[in-house]
Amino acid sequence: KQWYQRRVAVGTFFFFPNNNTKKDVVASLNHYKTTSDAAAALAKLSYKASIEGLILSSLAKEPNNFKLALKRLHHKQQTLYTHAYQSYVWNNLVSRRIRTHGTAVLAGDLVYECGEENEGPVRTLRREEVSNYDLSDILLPLPGYDVQLPDNCCTGFLNEILEEDDMSIEDFKGPLGKEFNVGGCYRNVLFKPSEFEANIVKYSEENEKLVSTNLDSVLGREFSVKNEGSRTALMLSFTLPRSCYATMLLRE
Repeated sequence: KQWYQRRVAVGTFFFFPNNNTKKDVVASLNHYKTTSDAAAALAKLSYKASIEGLILSSLAKEPNNFKLALKRLHHKQQTLYTHAYQSYVWNNLVSRRIRTHGTAVLAGDLVYECGEENEGPVRTLRREEVSNYDLSDILLPLPGYDVQLPDNCCTGFLNEILEEDDMSIEDFKGPLGKEFNVGGCYRNVLFKPSEFEANIVKYSEENEKLVSTNLDSVLGREFSVKNEGSRTALMLSFTLPRSCYATMLLRE
């Protein structure tokens, strides 16, 4: 799909520079966004071997070949952006489900077939099983060509989210070539942290050290918190599985 190729190959890189983007890159991206003149935009870059430079260099030679421009990137970069889009869709799917149904478990939800965490085949829940599960047991698929979809409204939500980008689940195998094919996988809607501890400690100085570091361990240095002073800190310790982030836990 030409529109899809343009959105992925160009839109991801060029339409949304952030606050950390260098000034010459911002100028280049904005120029391309407003003029579609890749050659002139490329000339504004000081480092032309960057991701932006590779894309613009390709588009300067073949302005409408967005598929080729995307393939100019290193395979790891291609994979990174493909997986980022999967995560974007998944996050939207989870948000839409929770807005609609809260923390309820639904008939047709996906769970691991053998009750094992993070592995094995999946199956759908029957209505009479719903009361035996909570939200942390429920899986939602990262979109791909080889995933089972829930047998409930979540599949409709997924299709609607993809349609907003002129995409469908079938597009994860084929349109841009085999290097962009992704089978998909499953993530739990909710993870409960393990080994969770919370402590209130007192301290005096703004930059006072409150935790032992890896360097302390390497050098064999002992460390303990004084736990005195006029300032108060909340110290949290927990373990999360892969693809879960402490920043999200703290936000929630």
